[in-house]
Amino acid sequence: MDRALSRTYRRFADIEAAGVSRTYDEWASAISDDPSVLGLITQLPGIKRQPNLVFAAARFAGSPVGSYSTFRSWLLDHWAEVVPIILTRSTQTNEAGRCAVVVPLLAQLDGPLALVEAGASAGLVLYPDKCSYHYTEGDATTTTLHPRSGPSEVELPCRIDSASVPAQLPEIA
Repeated sequence: MDRALSRTYRRFADIEAAGVSRTYDEWASAISDDPSVLGLITQLPGIKRQPNLVFAAARFAGSPVGSYSTFRSWLLDHWAEVVPIILTRSTQTNEAGRCAVVVPLLAQLDGPLALVEAGASAGLVLYPDKCSYHYTEGDATTTTLHPRSGPSEVELPCRIDSASVPAQLPEIA
């Protein structure tokens, strides 16, 4: 068993998926202890072994959302279909849509605010006041809670708890 890869999946479960995605948390945690699935993933180039890429590729190929045992069975049966997706795709964490989930918190603070962002995607969330937002609650059939007419013609969609919908955009200095 590849111990480094096992630690990568354990870390993803414990730090990145915990409290965010019950499904990815369960899958990553179980994979960290599953020599068969780790063996498949180990065959991928190093950059392509990322949990979020493997999971997204599996979902794109039709993997059901459910228990790890269901996912594992599906993945073992469909690995040949998932690999080409993994090899031709990448994850994109430099996502301007992140502003939609940051705005409700920033809008609660007295402004004007000065923002600092670091890392590979530095800068994408520095101008949340330059975007327009479209908040809904629940699934895609739910009606809009608070359509945001902002400065941009492009609206960033976000599902959110109705109590969190901001009344106004934050003031950014």
